Order: sequence, then structure tokens, then C-alpha cells
Amino acid sequence: MKNKVAAFFHSTRFKTTLWYATSFLIFEIVIGITIYLYLKTNLYGQLDLSLSNQVHIIHDLVEDSKIDFTNFAPDSIYSSPYEAIYDLIFETIASSPRNSYIQVQFGNEVIFQSENLKGHLITIPNIQGDEIHLTDIDDTTLSPRPIRAAISEQGKYKIVVAFPVVQILQTLSQLTDIYLIIAPVFLVFSFLGGAIISVKSLSRIDTITEKTNKITTQNLEEILEGGEFDDEYGRLVNTINKMIHRIKTSIEYMTQFSISASHELKTPLTILRGETELALRNSKTPEEYKEILRSNYEETLRMINIVDKLFFISKFDNAIIKVNKSEVSLNQVLENLVDQLKYLGKEKKVCLETHFDKDTMVNLDVNLFKQAITNLVDNAIKYGEEDKPVLIETKLLTNNKVKISITNKGEGIRKENLPKIFERFYREESSRNRDTGGSGLGLSVVKSIVEWHNGKVLVDSVPGKKTTFSIIV
Repeated sequence: MKNKVAAFFHSTRFKTTLWYATSFLIFEIVIGITIYLYLKTNLYGQLDLSLSNQVHIIHDLVEDSKIDFTNFAPDSIYSSPYEAIYDLIFETIASSPRNSYIQVQFGNEVIFQSENLKGHLITIPNIQGDEIHLTDIDDTTLSPRPIRAAISEQGKYKIVVAFPVVQILQTLSQLTDIYLIIAPVFLVFSFLGGAIISVKSLSRIDTITEKTNKITTQNLEEILEGGEFDDEYGRLVNTINKMIHRIKTSIEYMTQFSISASHELKTPLTILRGETELALRNSKTPEEYKEILRSNYEETLRMINIVDKLFFISKFDNAIIKVNKSEVSLNQVLENLVDQLKYLGKEKKVCLETHFDKDTMVNLDVNLFKQAITNLVDNAIKYGEEDKPVLIETKLLTNNKVKISITNKGEGIRKENLPKIFERFYREESSRNRDTGGSGLGLSVVKSIVEWHNGKVLVDSVPGKKTTFSIIV
């Protein structure tokens, strides 16, 4: 149980859930702060606008009344300046809830205060200009929190309209309390939502994992379902299916390679065993023993040749062969090599003819390149007609490449077999004999060497007439 819990906390599901919940929480905090700041700004803005409007209205009403408060005399209508001011601004006071505190001064004399001031004088700071001044006034006798005030000092009148911001602060506080209550709820729901989403989204991974675990070398033909979907999981399924196919192809190749290698080695070993048993069974003349030893020697060389080529190919496949490239004269390399290979055609009276284009410098590993050319020339002589020359020629191409061609006249290669000739151990049936049939590895070696030089091998054959192998580097 403990291991399962630990595995869960290290699982992608938990990490996905955690990321989802964290992202949701951050988003929630940002939204909450944004709403709080917007509401605060909006409430204070509306309050300032309301207070400013009230100051404007009161000032205009008092100015337009033309009442002389300097020598004010009670009459049958107004017994005091207070009653006069109150009558003028009554509708304004009644229609606006945001004028809790109103104070009007004429000169240095307070001629009007709202009832809630109860004779308490609001100290007006010194202001300049005709514009309305907005400020916070700290007066704990009126309110434990600051009072927002709009102040106008135009002409002989000083007008103050103020409102305690405690109500705004209470509104913001209530909003904060509500947010603190619902935030954990949303956090829980975000965890649950993240868990559900991660489980749903990753359930296909479990299916892929389960099916992949069941695939072995015995059932590599199995194909994972879901590759038809154009999403991450579909691409993953397609990638795994391609990998399984590559593994299947590699195993089939290794199996075929092992069978073919065993077959190729079995033939000379069987011959060696048979001739050795024959030599041991009865006494023979020295000449007969020499003939048996000569045959055994040939079969031993054949096995050594197979093993050498297998070892060479294996080093290429595993990228452990060391390639030493250098700038060399192509014509010079080929001329020296042709001189060394002339002996190959003596038995079949085959001569090597050359036709070299303008010399050029190429970047080659000379030893490997000579091995590739030697294999092609050897095959051209081996499978060509007697007393027919083998032509070796070069041609400069327009893309700074050079083409080396080896052409012989002979039986040729059937068109349907051309794609197979570079496969390891492949040989046409007509070449499967001890006199001409090789191991089926020579062309594979050539292809590996040429590809290591970033080149390519081409073959063109007309059965019964001629065959040309070309290397482009």
C-alpha cells in the first residue's frame, strides 16, 4: 500500500493534477485581485464623482440665491442662515445618499452644518484655485476610518461634502471574506477536476503500456490500436508501431543472417570433414594426400574470407570501424589499383581496360575504397565471359561528384533480381557453385564502404550482354 501511494505521488497523473490545480489557483488569485482592485477603484471613483457633483450643486444654489449672509437679518421666512441654506439645498440632501457630512462657511463663519456633525467643525485644509479638491480627512470623532471629502473654496464660500469610506471598506472586506470562503472550495474542485482530467487523458497511456508489455519476439506482428487519431497518443502509437516493425525487421534480418552465415560456413566445413574422413579411412599416395590438403586449404581460405567479410560488415553496422579520409588523386589511386588487379583475370584471359576522365582530387579512405573497387572488379571478372575485357572508367559529373564504372560482358543480372543483389548472402541461382559462387557478401561490403563515404552504388544490367556497376562519390 505504501509503495502504491509513493508511486502515485511520483506519477504523471499526480503531477498533472498538481499543475492543473496550481494553475487554477493562480488564475483564481489573479481574478480575485483584479475584481478587488476594479471594485475598489470603481467605488472610490463613484464616490468622488458624487461628492464633486454635490459640491458643485450646493455652490451654484448658494451663489444663485443672492442672499447676503454678511448682514443677514431674520425675517418671516428664514430665522437664521442655517434655515436659508437648508431650504436651498434640501432637495440635494434628500436625493443623494452620499452627503453624510455637509459644511458651508461664509468667510470664516460656519453658516450651515448637517445634523450628524452636531456642531463639530471639519477642519478645511488650505487649497488654491477654483477646482474641487478631493482628500481624505482623519477625524476619529466622526469615523474610525478616514472620511473622503470634496472641498470647494470659491469666492466667499467654503463648501465641504464628505462621506465615511468605512462602508466601502466594509464592502471590500465582505468581498474578501467571500473570496476566502469560496477559494478553498474552488481549490478542492480544481484538484478533483485535475484528477478526473488526468485519469481520463492518461487512461490511453495505460492501455498502450499494457499492450506493449505483452509484445514479445513471438508476436511482433501485433499492432497497437489508436494510430488513426491525429493527436499525441495517436502519434505515440504510430511511433511504437514503427519501432516494433523495425525490431521485427531487425530480428528477421538477424535470423536470416544467422541461417545464411551458418549455411555458408557449413558447406566448407562439410567438405573439410568429408575429405578428412576420406583421407583417414584408407591409405593414399602422397599425391592424393596433397590433393586433399590443397582442397582443404581452399575451403579454409573460403571460410576465412566469409568470416573476414562478416567481421567487416559487423564493424560497419556498429560504427566501430575507423575511417581515415584524405584528399587523393582519383586517377592515381585507380591506376595503382589496376596494376595490382591484373593478375585476377589471367585464368580467364580477361584484361582490364581503363578510360579515365580528367583527374580530380577526392576525399577518400584509400584502403577501404580500394577494397570496394577490388570486389567489383573481382565480380566483373568472375561472372564475365572469358577473353572479354573489363572496362574501368571515370566521369566527372556537374555536381562536383565523380562516377567510377566497372563494366563486363556476360550473362548479366535479371531485372527482378537487381533490388536484391546488395542484400547479404544473396546470390542468383546461376552463381551458386563452388567455382564462381562467392559468399554473397561482397556487394554488401561495397555498399557499406560507399555509403560511409556519403556516396551511392548503381547497377545497370542487360542480360546476355553487359553489366555495369557504378560508384558515385
